Amino acid sequence: MKYSESTVSIYLPTEGNGPFIEGALNGTNFRVKTGCVVEVPAYIAALLAESASGMRIAEKNVEEFAREGGKRL
Repeated sequence: MKYSESTVSIYLPTEGNGPFIEGALNGTNFRVKTGCVVEVPAYIAALLAESASGMRIAEKNVEEFAREGGKRL
């Protein structure tokens, strides 16, 4: 018997990640196609949003580090 999950439509840009983004969460492996709108379970969408947020913060920190000539902030 298959249980129902709430799904969410998301779009992930390709941006050098290749044609897919792959990962695992609590023993569940997933592969999400990039460059088009796809339906994923809500918990996977939340994980991808959190990951994207972390990547934006990391990029900002690297830019600040580089702007200061590599000096510790």
